[in-house]
Amino acid sequence: MPIAIIIPFLGPLAQVGALVLLLFSHYYFSKTYEKPEIFRKALIGTIIVVAGNVIGGIFITIGVGAAIFTSAETGLNMSNYQEIMGQIFGGGMSILGLIILLAAGIVGVYFVFKSMQTLAAETGINLFKTAGLLYLIGIITTIIVAGFFVIFAGWILHVIAYFSLRQEQEAAVV
Repeated sequence: MPIAIIIPFLGPLAQVGALVLLLFSHYYFSKTYEKPEIFRKALIGTIIVVAGNVIGGIFITIGVGAAIFTSAETGLNMSNYQEIMGQIFGGGMSILGLIILLAAGIVGVYFVFKSMQTLAAETGINLFKTAGLLYLIGIITTIIVAGFFVIFAGWILHVIAYFSLRQEQEAAVV
């Protein structure tokens, strides 16, 4: 989503704001082109991603919390990185949380991709479809850090697609 996501405390608010604005734009596109699946698929995808983030975050928090309490009892050496990671991922809760995050992300972004495919077909601007595809490829490859760069490239193409739509409409009026 937006680059502001990397700013502490402001990042999550920027992400929520961007999601809400994107849902509004998909809503208006669905009304304009009389294709309710544009909004419906975007809404379903967004709900799945948000729910997966909440549920996965709860599991990760439980895993990290258990590691902190265990380390407080056993006297964990905080300078030993392997020991810390063993504590965090040893119980499996954090791994389950990460799996939930990834699975919900893939399924949710797939719905957003399908919404953007329909939007591209209706507007004639294939950048929407390409941006959706980059989101999907990016979420699948977030296991490696490169996925975040692919998602960011998708975000840039998504913005360009909106500006292309505006230019196309202005050219049609003239």
